[in-house]
Amino acid sequence: MTTIAEALGIDWTARLSDESPEYRLTHHAQKQAQAKGWTSQQVLDAANRPHHTYPSGRVPGQYRHVKGDIVAIVDPVQHRVVTVYQDVEETDLRPDQTDRDAQTYAKRHASLGCK
Repeated sequence: MTTIAEALGIDWTARLSDESPEYRLTHHAQKQAQAKGWTSQQVLDAANRPHHTYPSGRVPGQYRHVKGDIVAIVDPVQHRVVTVYQDVEETDLRPDQTDRDAQTYAKRHASLGCK
């Protein structure tokens, strides 16, 4: 029988081996980490030694590496952390978030009486 985690592609036992690539931060990921009060080392630790990983539902080929409350979105081909955010935190829509997913989120939030 398949577990829910397996069906979603979540690997709770994922550990990067010594042979796995070390990730580096993009400028965007550095800025996002700083804005959230995390050090670059905390984000790199989440990217390189996650508690669990699963494929990104938004960008094919990218993965979410999660450790504690840090989610590092990684590109395993380019060995970089694309962005970082707090796990399971909903925030207000920023003015620069204009893509279809963001607008859908905004409409859903408005219908629930949120900002």
